[in-house]
Amino acid sequence: MSDLNYTLIESALEFGGAVKIVVDLTTGEVLQIAGQVECQPSSAEVSCPQDTARGGAPLSKSHIRPQGEKLGDKTPKLPYLSWRVGASFLKASKGSTGQAVGGGKKKAINGFSDNSRRGLMLAIAGIDRGASLPCFVTLTYPSIFPDPKSSKRHLKMFCQRLLRAFPDLSAIWKLEPQDRGAPHYHLLVWGVDVEELKKFIPYAWHDIAGGGDEYHLLFHLGLLERSKHCVSLVNSFRGVWAYASKYLGKTFNVAGWEDVHTGRFWGYVNKDKLPLGELCEVVGSSKWVSHVMRYQRRFSKRRLHSKGFTLFCDSSQWVKNIFSEVQGSQK
Repeated sequence: MSDLNYTLIESALEFGGAVKIVVDLTTGEVLQIAGQVECQPSSAEVSCPQDTARGGAPLSKSHIRPQGEKLGDKTPKLPYLSWRVGASFLKASKGSTGQAVGGGKKKAINGFSDNSRRGLMLAIAGIDRGASLPCFVTLTYPSIFPDPKSSKRHLKMFCQRLLRAFPDLSAIWKLEPQDRGAPHYHLLVWGVDVEELKKFIPYAWHDIAGGGDEYHLLFHLGLLERSKHCVSLVNSFRGVWAYASKYLGKTFNVAGWEDVHTGRFWGYVNKDKLPLGELCEVVGSSKWVSHVMRYQRRFSKRRLHSKGFTLFCDSSQWVKNIFSEVQGSQK
């Protein structure tokens, strides 16, 4: 990328409006279209721009692996870029040989693994930043509480009630242990007015999990000293990431949770209704994808994975500048 384009990427990482683009991968022509995007996967290869970075310093040497042969019913995947329009991640992958890795019987979930944490980050990063802001919900238990696995039945009942009352609602939930060992849940909820949720959630959750404890209801209504209502509106999209950074970084070394089968630590409610950016995938050459990955590394100051790299960023700004550079290199 040129100095100008790379600087523009850095300065554009504020959360803001998306740039909608259509790219002709054969000619490299870039069309910018406000309010609409048409991204079609393609088998056309994209040529690699000049191998220089900011300040004229050469990029590190590419390590390009050849594509593997088709193995049984496992088809190799070509190098590609993947992102969601208006969202917050850009994935570059060198593809795969098609060979299956791993397998076997799934083990019981007894903790919040790195893979699970990464999955939650990607779920939040896929949200369109131009969507309406979500509500933040906290659900707790009274002095008597179930084990983490049993609490999932309460969560399931609660989500079913939510969907019956608000069919267009969608949410991402997260399980967390309190210091006393009780499970509690945080949710980001889209598609419902905050005042409607404030009227509904405290009573619905108390009916399911309160065990008749009136203080449990008062706590969720914010009527006890030093308590606040269990439902609040996230003030900005930065607040969504503040939620992510706060709860993704928490550890779970809590008494009684060491060897407990907790089940999943996060999940979706009505996933099809989530305000996700449109998923786009563009196939390119190994050299081109490697080039993009090196820019990701330079910007993030993180080590590259040998097969792929995911950068949490303003994806539309990155894509705009990547394809602008491709267009410039083909002139």
